[in-house]
Amino acid sequence: MKRIDHIRGLGLLVLVCGLAIGSSPVHPRPAPQPAEGVFVRVVDTGPGLCAVVRMPGPLFMVYDAGDFTASGSSRCFEGISEVIPEDSPIELLVLSHSDADHLGAVDRILDRHRVKRILHGGMVRSTTTWRNADAAINRERDSEGALDINLKQVEFPPGATYRLGEVFATMLSGFHEPPAGWDIQNESERRNAGSIVIRLKYRNRAILFAGDAVGRHIDDPSDKLIATEKFVVEMSEVLPVQADVLIVPHHGADNGSSEAFIRAVNPTFVVFSAGHKHQHPRASAAQRYIANGIPVNRMFRTDLGDDEGSKEWSHGRVAGHSDPVGDDDVDILIRPDGSVEVKYRQTP
Repeated sequence: MKRIDHIRGLGLLVLVCGLAIGSSPVHPRPAPQPAEGVFVRVVDTGPGLCAVVRMPGPLFMVYDAGDFTASGSSRCFEGISEVIPEDSPIELLVLSHSDADHLGAVDRILDRHRVKRILHGGMVRSTTTWRNADAAINRERDSEGALDINLKQVEFPPGATYRLGEVFATMLSGFHEPPAGWDIQNESERRNAGSIVIRLKYRNRAILFAGDAVGRHIDDPSDKLIATEKFVVEMSEVLPVQADVLIVPHHGADNGSSEAFIRAVNPTFVVFSAGHKHQHPRASAAQRYIANGIPVNRMFRTDLGDDEGSKEWSHGRVAGHSDPVGDDDVDILIRPDGSVEVKYRQTP
């Protein structure tokens, strides 16, 4: 396995990045007014995940690339274009794992922007979306000199941290294959459990991006803790997991968001990146956040009003409503004074 040559053996590994600051047409909505601090938009890409980060500098990061459907990948790409100017590079693209609902716009992102570093698990899949993403990553590496941090080939252990100007991005978990002994029951759990979990820290505030991390089996007892979430909880004395804002594991599925994980993260705000599919966020998962003291008015979902039946969280449900893509982006702002604001995107 290749070791990235600028990892330094200093306990918690710190990777210090330098501070140097043609696809199909896109018609983004007006960009948000620039605000000081760290701005994150969790894009309503339907039943997938896409988050774009603007940091002081400005510097930019993208975590996951949206659903594989035409509407989902387009909305992810548009959301990124609304925040990142076309001529600006992306410092870091994180692809939490290999599922297509997290990869939809990879090829378009890499076609439009120079991406300096791409962090991904390297699990090989047979889907068209994965093949397109993999080919685009290879082109960006070979033609544009991107650093390809493929966890199948590169040693990049938990605790590895990129300094992006004033912001620190730390990987708390991330594996090509989940370690043996993680109580994995099926192929879906195997793919999800290796998700790359990133903690973004700025001015002593933090946002946690959890991908499709696994913390329990569906319908497990409330005190169950396994796999990815168990790993980060057990490591939390060394690698802090506490965060003011949590992008909830696996879109709010019942096989994530264990009680022990929620207590360890102790978020003030939570965001479910969900759409009209899979009955996410699940009522059972949402209830665990409520039971751990998160007020409903600090819980956000990118499928506001959706109705998929009794297993889905009912908050804001509109009977018979199939929530469309693109109408419920969630904006997060950490200001330089340390104050945190989370709200639904305001559109003209």
